[in-house]
Amino acid sequence: MIRIRVQVVDDHDIVRYGIVSALRLSDRIDVVAQAATAAEALTECERLRPDVVLMDISMPDLSGIEVCERIRTRFPDTRVLFLTMHQSPEYVNQALKSGACGYLLKTAGVPEIVTAIQEAFAGNHVFSEPVEKLMAQQYARVAVQGGSRESNEPMRLTRRELEILRHIVDGDTSQRIADILHISPRTVEAHRANLMQKLGLRNTAALVKFAIASGLV
Repeated sequence: MIRIRVQVVDDHDIVRYGIVSALRLSDRIDVVAQAATAAEALTECERLRPDVVLMDISMPDLSGIEVCERIRTRFPDTRVLFLTMHQSPEYVNQALKSGACGYLLKTAGVPEIVTAIQEAFAGNHVFSEPVEKLMAQQYARVAVQGGSRESNEPMRLTRRELEILRHIVDGDTSQRIADILHISPRTVEAHRANLMQKLGLRNTAALVKFAIASGLV
């Protein structure tokens, strides 16, 4: 079994020690480094090249956002996963723009954090449920009102994509959607793929969850 090499970064000693102690109980994770400052985080990351950096946003020298940008530029194979108390669209957008692969809240339990680290290591994006709902609301607003990547807003959905999304939530197959909309199943699959790419989702189940959380259906 491949063990995931993790670095934990948090400026509060008691919080960091607690996270490290909990992660060391997992048979999938090796905590190879820990740091209390951005400078320490970057130094240890360069020395040890962890698979995943689990990091807070608020630190005394540089913000976690800036650290993430530097890590992703200098060590592109290292994944960065934020674990923070901040729950706001601004922080989430900045985190994603910096190259982070996930955003967890400190209310998350140990199993959720361990699973998130495994997902990050596998190359997936992962978010705490409240953050997913927050993102879904943002996507829904932009899908209806419009938005742009320049303003850090998600790409808007087309009217056809919204229509197909609603049919997906209803449980209709690609063939059934094609018959209803008088298009080919291949076109439906193309729209489905575009939806997942635009929204940063991995599968149909995630699409359904997004649509329900965002109030689009």
